[in-house]
Amino acid sequence: MKRRILIITSLFFFASTILTAQTIQSPEQVFGFKMGADRKLINWDQIVSYFNRLDRASKRVEVVEIGKTTLGKPMIMAIIASEETMAHLAEYQKIQKQIGRPFDLEETEAERLIHEGKLVFLITLNIHSTEIASSQESVELAYEFATRNDEQMRKILDNVIILLIPSLNPDGQDMVTRWYLKDVGTEYEGSRLPMKYHHYAGHDNNRDWFFFNLVESQNVARVLYHDWYPEIVLDQHQMGSSGARLFIPPYADPVNPNVPPSIMAGVNMLGKHVVADMHDQGFKGVVTGTIFNAYFEGTMSKTPLWHNRIGILTEAASARIATPIFFPKTSLRGMGLDLPEYTQQTNFLDPWPGGWWRLRDIIEYEKAATYSMLDLAATYKVKFKKNFYRLNRQAIAKGKEGHPFAYVIPVDQFDPNNAVELLRRLRFANVDVYQAEEDFSLPEGSFKKGTFIVPLAQPARAYIKDLMERQQYPNLREYPGGPPRRPYDVTAWTLPLQMGVEAYAIDKPFKVKMKYVENPKLEIATGNLKAGWVAADCRFTNSYKLVNRLLNEGVEVYQLQRAFKPLSAGTFVFQISRQKLDWLKKTSSELEVPLQSFGGLDDFPRRKVAKARIALYQPWIPSAYDEGWLRLIFDRFGFDYTVVHNADFKSRESFNKKFDILIFGSQDTDWIVDGKPKKAPPRDLGQPKIHPEYQGGIGKEGVAKVKNFLRNGGVVLFLDRACNFAIEKINLPATNVLKNVKRKDYFAPGSIFRIHLDKSSPLTFGMKNEAAIYMSSPVALTLKSYNREIKETGMYDNNHLLLSGWVVGEDKLYNKVALAEIPVEKGVAILYAFRVQHRAQTFGTFKLLFNALYKYL
Repeated sequence: MKRRILIITSLFFFASTILTAQTIQSPEQVFGFKMGADRKLINWDQIVSYFNRLDRASKRVEVVEIGKTTLGKPMIMAIIASEETMAHLAEYQKIQKQIGRPFDLEETEAERLIHEGKLVFLITLNIHSTEIASSQESVELAYEFATRNDEQMRKILDNVIILLIPSLNPDGQDMVTRWYLKDVGTEYEGSRLPMKYHHYAGHDNNRDWFFFNLVESQNVARVLYHDWYPEIVLDQHQMGSSGARLFIPPYADPVNPNVPPSIMAGVNMLGKHVVADMHDQGFKGVVTGTIFNAYFEGTMSKTPLWHNRIGILTEAASARIATPIFFPKTSLRGMGLDLPEYTQQTNFLDPWPGGWWRLRDIIEYEKAATYSMLDLAATYKVKFKKNFYRLNRQAIAKGKEGHPFAYVIPVDQFDPNNAVELLRRLRFANVDVYQAEEDFSLPEGSFKKGTFIVPLAQPARAYIKDLMERQQYPNLREYPGGPPRRPYDVTAWTLPLQMGVEAYAIDKPFKVKMKYVENPKLEIATGNLKAGWVAADCRFTNSYKLVNRLLNEGVEVYQLQRAFKPLSAGTFVFQISRQKLDWLKKTSSELEVPLQSFGGLDDFPRRKVAKARIALYQPWIPSAYDEGWLRLIFDRFGFDYTVVHNADFKSRESFNKKFDILIFGSQDTDWIVDGKPKKAPPRDLGQPKIHPEYQGGIGKEGVAKVKNFLRNGGVVLFLDRACNFAIEKINLPATNVLKNVKRKDYFAPGSIFRIHLDKSSPLTFGMKNEAAIYMSSPVALTLKSYNREIKETGMYDNNHLLLSGWVVGEDKLYNKVALAEIPVEKGVAILYAFRVQHRAQTFGTFKLLFNALYKYL
């Protein structure tokens, strides 16, 4: 009888399996080709359509929109689990939040919830749009999750809730797909996309995961830190083509000391499991422990580490988008210092022998790695969940002990706007923020009611500490006594320094009456404002937003050229009518800029502020990220601008007739002039051609045009590496003393330094006497004798310049110039020998840029 029941049950299961497969069409059936087929791609609309089809057809899949992209496309996520789990999804989500924020969750109750709950596994794909394979893989993965009923899949879906985001950058996915498909079958097939595949950030969209400048990052932050609390995060990428076929952790050194060791152990456990599984399945060319480290906080796969989550990065070798590439064995290369040669070693056990490499191969490798991790996650569900709970509880307990106990951020500081902005960035990651309801005193100082407090007794302790403290990057060398070993990205990101915020690390526990703050803000009193003269202090970064809105409203704005008590130099002043007074009060509150009514100025020295006609150079090079971050800042702060390209520099029309200001973001001379490095090798046979309209740079004609623009009264801003262009092609009287210095003698790969500012310069209005600047390029200036007065507006002194990060050869910066103003006949050139708006994070130096963006009359 039992055998008969078993047979009937098996037949029913088999029939239901067939029914499921028949009722849900595969991607191949829907699109007419297998995902990863040569020269075939699906775009974002097709991906969304397929996921919605699965949502309607499968009880295992629920598709939700998590927000809109920068350009307004829907950003979707599929929630996938067994039918039983999906029927009780809200209950499992509640359990996840309890474990993710276990302030009052005791061990016994936690144990029950851990066994009762499901492991949450977030898979994020296609953040870098030219790394196209994972977006194509997404529909195939989702189809298999919805239809497979084998033992492995049942185990995964019974124990794991999968969150699958098909693309972290849908705008770029669509852009790359359409760009590639239009060239298939031509000599341009697989050619370089000439524009950034994220509207603002390009490739830097994967450097935004602690600052959350981009709406896409903000959308996913809600999933990570507010709604779902995944224990494991997998972020799939692609890398160069000629090395290993797939990178999987363990990561390379160094290890960040704020990341819990058990998290890194979990990362290593998952990675090594994948290596073993893929070896058993016959996949060759899998490498670990090279190039990609986990020290820098800021990438999608790594930032969760500081939140007690396992973060896994995979990097597959690329095809030429969807065009296959053939690799002879002798064309294959090593990968970094930990795989110097393409040969078998401990972290590269089974080298790939070469041959054809296709988009389909990437999908197969990434799928194999994904299923291996999901299988292990399902097997050790309880272990991973226990570790997540335990680390969250330990973070809370450790924070209560102190060292530090809290960060205290006064509201009455030099620039309160930036202080509140810092707190808002922390809130994206669900960091708890409080506000004192009384005055209080500590050994570190006396603080007023309204002071913000960020206690460390919370699950995100490591994250808070890592962002707020100063980085001390280890002095790693390529070999003993050799040159510095390059970090994967940067070595400093200290938020108070980048944003010019006073924050006090309080070591010992203290008590003060305080309230929880969901949305940190400044309370602005507007009751005393009246029609007539009004002043806005330029210390407030948002005062520049206010000025731009005033100018848009037709209000005349002036700036004081020196102090006029109680108003400081640089203060914006304007006359407001009774009709606009209510608008002004509302705008003041919205922008959190306090305003002051006063009697008038008579003939006191002031200059009229007018909107400048700003031209921003955008090269046809996708890696020119600096230009994109400039656009983001300009859009957020209300500065109007026009993007200009190479053709504009070659036209006969004078720039002076159209523009007042011209800006070059950070880019080397050869890239600006020629659109390629000076020693770029000739194009090999078989390499795609670049469309003629996207070749080259501004050329000799453009250089001459920049010179004429300056001579005839234009203002040109040269940022970071563009200072070399100013010196070498515009012939400005300056020298970059670091231009030819070897790395062993000077190296500062993304670090924060201290400079002095010349407060007599209007560029420094709203700034203190010293500033913390971000530096990642070898640019430091000395100035030459000249027939006009040159301003050394920002200078290094000769003592303890490094504030955060790593520097070799700090003495090379001693007494050098970081910011210079050089008159050129009727015009002015301004050289910023640092990253004045690094990734739109350095709010503390924005005003040095903003003060140069107006036309002063």
